[in-house]
Amino acid sequence: MRGLLINIRYLGILFLLFIGTSCAKDSKKEANEQFAEDTRFKVVGYITAGAFDLIDQIELNRLTHLDLAFLNPDDEGNLVFSQGKDIKSVVAKAHAANVEVFISIAGGGSGDEPRDKWNMVLQPEKRSAFIDKLMDYVADNDLDGIDVDIEWNILPTIGSNYTPFVLELRDHLHAKGKSISTALPGTALHEAVTQESLEAYDFINVMVYDATGPWRPDKPGHHSTYEFAEAAVSFWLEEKKIPASRLVLGMPFYGYDFGTERVSSKSYGQIAENNTADAYRDEIDQLYYNGIPTIVKKTQLALSKFNGVMFWQLGHDAFNNMSLLASVDQVIQAKDCKGITSTFFADSDGDGFGDISKPFQSCTSPEGYVTNNTDCDDSNANINPNAEDLMDGIDNNCNSTIDDES
Repeated sequence: MRGLLINIRYLGILFLLFIGTSCAKDSKKEANEQFAEDTRFKVVGYITAGAFDLIDQIELNRLTHLDLAFLNPDDEGNLVFSQGKDIKSVVAKAHAANVEVFISIAGGGSGDEPRDKWNMVLQPEKRSAFIDKLMDYVADNDLDGIDVDIEWNILPTIGSNYTPFVLELRDHLHAKGKSISTALPGTALHEAVTQESLEAYDFINVMVYDATGPWRPDKPGHHSTYEFAEAAVSFWLEEKKIPASRLVLGMPFYGYDFGTERVSSKSYGQIAENNTADAYRDEIDQLYYNGIPTIVKKTQLALSKFNGVMFWQLGHDAFNNMSLLASVDQVIQAKDCKGITSTFFADSDGDGFGDISKPFQSCTSPEGYVTNNTDCDDSNANINPNAEDLMDGIDNNCNSTIDDES
């Protein structure tokens, strides 16, 4: 009888262990099932702490994702956002526009300080505790995911610790229904970025820019050509075998000026503000950038080959009709022509000549728009390139000359 009781108790313990294990598995399964893959065509914009003051000028409704740059560990491994900025108000404004917000960690750069800190927190014995801090930061700030922007300045130092970190972080994020992305170069990867780590990301922001820059003053030229974008498409689809559904094509909202004493960067917004016509070019003397036509063409490439577009960074855009973000969105919205659009220009005075400062990407000419952009005063139908010279002190025919002063 005693033996029978022992057996019954033993069986009871086994049953309880089975139930507990089963419940734990079901709980884990239920948590993982909270994560759902985002199959949308993505429009990802990075914004730095220095551009937070511009958030109300950015048309957030044109984005699907906003990436806040950058979050890093301090000497004690605690997380600090760039410039010590509080991100909560920016997150709230993006969420109000139905935009998902990711925190971007690490970031490019140089120097020993970021390398040493990341090397410290990603050591195997400290990795899990650091990931817990990241997850707490995500929860505390109501974030939708983490963007891993660990680049060549850090990768050689952390080496083999990169992949275990990415995999463990992915598992924690997915268990909470959150996403993980990354920013990686266009056509080459550091050896620390393994195929296993690539497969862990929900999507990859391919940085198709910075082929040259201030670090190569002896190599002036374009840093983000359309041909570079085509090469990146081939690298990621054919060599790395990453599905197009998880690839996002990165584009620059800035250029590099090799004509100055020290190579300097210049925002697209500054370029367009100085001369509207320059918004339709890719270079001025030794200043190289992407104007509207190239950004439009790259967007069309992304629509046909990838599943999204990305910009570094939103604070460099023009916050008016010349906005690159607006042009990209117009191409994406032109569904009837599958994103293959033409640029039309507003003709407010109805004289058949358009305003160069008011472009619009569309399949066919919208009402009130024309294909040329040569009107010098779109508020007066009597002033256009075909107008008669009235010798009245006005540039009637848009030839940049006031005729009665000639």
